Amino acid sequence: MALINVSRLTVIGIAFIFSCFIQGTLTSEVPDDTVYTDGQKTVRMGDSVVLTCRFRGSPLAVYWKKGDDPRTAPNLVSWILDDDDTSKSCVDQSICEIMEMNENRSLIIKEVSIAEEGRYICRVSDYKGDFIHNFTDIRVFSPPSEPYPRIEECPGEPVNNAPQSCSLSTFDTVTITCTASNYFPDIDLFFIHESITTNATYSHIIEETNVDGTKNKSVSIVAKPSENPYVCVASRIPGSQDRRTVSVTVYPIETKVTMTTAQTNQTTPPRQRHVAAKVVVPLILVAVLVCIFIWCYRKRRASNHG
Repeated sequence: MALINVSRLTVIGIAFIFSCFIQGTLTSEVPDDTVYTDGQKTVRMGDSVVLTCRFRGSPLAVYWKKGDDPRTAPNLVSWILDDDDTSKSCVDQSICEIMEMNENRSLIIKEVSIAEEGRYICRVSDYKGDFIHNFTDIRVFSPPSEPYPRIEECPGEPVNNAPQSCSLSTFDTVTITCTASNYFPDIDLFFIHESITTNATYSHIIEETNVDGTKNKSVSIVAKPSENPYVCVASRIPGSQDRRTVSVTVYPIETKVTMTTAQTNQTTPPRQRHVAAKVVVPLILVAVLVCIFIWCYRKRRASNHG
């Protein structure tokens, strides 16, 4: 029992010492000539992000840059130790509106757009006056606007983002188009019919870029009537591991159509009906007069023979 307690105390002690060591390393006990930064950060478009920069001692200057070369990359925000005070500055007002350096020398980007994607360098003039640096890569993503994917030919809006489905009718074929909009960086969009995926040969794909850098994509195919639905699939969705689908079933239209007399009259233009009336009425009158003439002629012949 005593051995178990000693073992527990030993494990707790080692864990405590290791925790203190790690905490000290990440705060003040950073080795010389070393800058700790986040290697990579993935940020949703419109969110804010903090890029950390840790180093040993009190620096003489800290520069946040964007680019690959710490010597030539342009400054974004800088902090310089003056004789009397410290000063912070931005390259221009537009940078100051979206970026700032906090008291820990971390860079804060208040509202990330696609333009902020790239490599950020924290370059430090340390307490010895030596320049050291490290970098963080920012990857920006934007999920497509709801609802997606969407069949353009299906009327109405999906309820509570439920999977969309509808049916269409056609005599022969119909073009169906599936869309996703305002996404970044990429998305896969394709149709499946009877367990067969339509490839680029049998589909028409259009991708366009919006002003803010997001993209819109549409995939169109020519569909024939079928008992099995045509399913549009969205995969590799930015910020998600899921797949989304929408479906449409294409039915044939019966080609045999029976029209009533009233429908026929309604489909005949008024001017044609008027011309027909002007022709038919005289013909009827002529036919009546001929019948009267024949009847009178036969009656007279009958009288003469009598």
